[in-house]
Amino acid sequence: MSSDMLKQCGLRQTAGRKAVLHVLENSAIPLTAEKIHDLACQSGRMGLSTTYRILSQLTEHGIVLKNDGTDGFCYYQLNTHSHRHTLHCSICGAVVPIDDCPLAALEERLSAETGFVITGHSLSFTGICPACRKK
Repeated sequence: MSSDMLKQCGLRQTAGRKAVLHVLENSAIPLTAEKIHDLACQSGRMGLSTTYRILSQLTEHGIVLKNDGTDGFCYYQLNTHSHRHTLHCSICGAVVPIDDCPLAALEERLSAETGFVITGHSLSFTGICPACRKK
């Protein structure tokens, strides 16, 4: 799948791009650049600056979505033209995916009221997970 995405955007199929895309394809949650780098380096060496450059290129071409987290980090996920929402623990950093979109009805209403063609949205809840609350 990653090779097809790169071809469609006119990007060369480098080992680094393939490794980053492989990590994102196999993640159920958005990841930071550092986490993507750590996982991508399991299949070969690559500098952190290269990972950032690849993520920037993939974001510019619409292959990857980038969202700013409330924790000061940017999170990346594969652009599957569907989206994911998450819960973030502000203590331990746990991330839990939300299976459905609680904003679908609101998005439709806003589109109808404003005439906007809404092309996407992001939603992230921050709180304290059950394990951290017990501590």
